[in-house]
Amino acid sequence: MKDEDTNWFKTLPWWQKILVSLVGFVIAALFFLGPDVFGQINENKSQGPPEPILHVSVVSHFDQPWAMGIDDLNAFRTLTKNHPKMRWTHLYNPVAYTQLTPHYKKMESFVKKCRDDHGAEIGVHLHMYESLLKKAGVKFRNSPSMNAKSADTSQDDTGYSVPMTIYSRNEIDKILNFTLNKFKEKNLGRPRSFCAGFYAASIELQKAIATNGYYISAAAFPPSNKFGAQYAPSWHELSGWNKTVTVRSRPYKISEETILPIGTAPYIKAKDGKPLIEFPQTCKIDWMVSVEHMKTIFREHLKFCKQGQMSAVCLAIHENNAAQHLEKYDTVLNYIDEQILSNAEKGIRIEYSTLSAIRDNFFESKANPAP
Repeated sequence: MKDEDTNWFKTLPWWQKILVSLVGFVIAALFFLGPDVFGQINENKSQGPPEPILHVSVVSHFDQPWAMGIDDLNAFRTLTKNHPKMRWTHLYNPVAYTQLTPHYKKMESFVKKCRDDHGAEIGVHLHMYESLLKKAGVKFRNSPSMNAKSADTSQDDTGYSVPMTIYSRNEIDKILNFTLNKFKEKNLGRPRSFCAGFYAASIELQKAIATNGYYISAAAFPPSNKFGAQYAPSWHELSGWNKTVTVRSRPYKISEETILPIGTAPYIKAKDGKPLIEFPQTCKIDWMVSVEHMKTIFREHLKFCKQGQMSAVCLAIHENNAAQHLEKYDTVLNYIDEQILSNAEKGIRIEYSTLSAIRDNFFESKANPAP
């Protein structure tokens, strides 16, 4: 009986011997190679285009750091605590180190804690204050003002509303270099997101920030008063923006020919070799908009996501009136928190994101806005 069990293969017809041999070979191959082979197949199947995301960014603008009170700082802390999924992008202002700022240590500690414990990003916001320009080695100018009835006869002796775009490329580089050195000195990290005061922008400024290591601009601003208030008449003369920017505008690559969303290739390249991205300020900023304005704009962008397209909404708030607007933003963020959960059940993805994370997804997604 043992011999019969041992020699059964020899008794098979020739065609069955071939079939048995082939089956054995396949089984052996799968045993040794199967996990890698199937792992590769499964991996390839899962590597389709990422699903479209509606990004929600919450951006703080440090305009006048010396005017930020403890109540404002506590308001920021409250928003952070109440909305743990929220990811700040703090556009921090180095002027906090060039003139007396009572709570600068507490402010600095807060933005670092947000970065280290809550996934926040620290970017840059610059107004053309005299103390800042002096430290950067740039001659101060007090005109024109972006907050006047007319640009021609306007001035601002503080420099707050003077556009960064009136300075030469060499002067802009000095200001940006001073900023980067101050960020390094204070361990604020390498900033990648940028916005000039009053959202001023130009081709020359956008090229300068790209050359100086920034990847994303947060300046495109809707001039219309269809949703919320408008800036003063001189802003419309000096900002560089027009009605091609709306509350429904989505992130776009910045052309070498125009800062507007209508631009085409070639695009301004950041230092990582990818285009500089503009992130429109869809919900304007705190004093301009109501709770219902922000909810409505959010829903407009949710429509893009439901159509299979990436989009992004920006909620922006100043540091020095955070306490005043706390209830407004807490209400809007509660609404967005609810929308994240209810839409997830429908397979629609909404995420809080930093500006840099939005740029990363812009290049990953096949559903991003057309160039």
